[in-house]
Amino acid sequence: MGVYSGLEAEYQVRSGVVYVRNPEDREQRCTQVSLARWSRFLASVKAGQFTPQQEGDVVTITIDDQSHATVTPLPSFVVTNRRTWKLFVKAVERGEFDHLGNQRTGQ
Repeated sequence: MGVYSGLEAEYQVRSGVVYVRNPEDREQRCTQVSLARWSRFLASVKAGQFTPQQEGDVVTITIDDQSHATVTPLPSFVVTNRRTWKLFVKAVERGEFDHLGNQRTGQ
């Protein structure tokens, strides 16, 4: 089950993690995040407490806590642009990604 609104997030039942990526990334890089970390990340975005690194139009979002969990480590961040970040923040504020964090409890 995935959600796309600026950024794409998909919960993988088999691995028990959320994969997050920028669909405009031609190299298809993603980061993986535990459900607990994903929920905390969403809460901090909603509360206006998460500030990504920004240089010009480039926005780097570091939310990874699982880089050690794969044979081939994934990046610990997602790179996007200001427009996509703003779309994502609005979607988070509307609760569009909340159900991914509820996967562990079956809600």
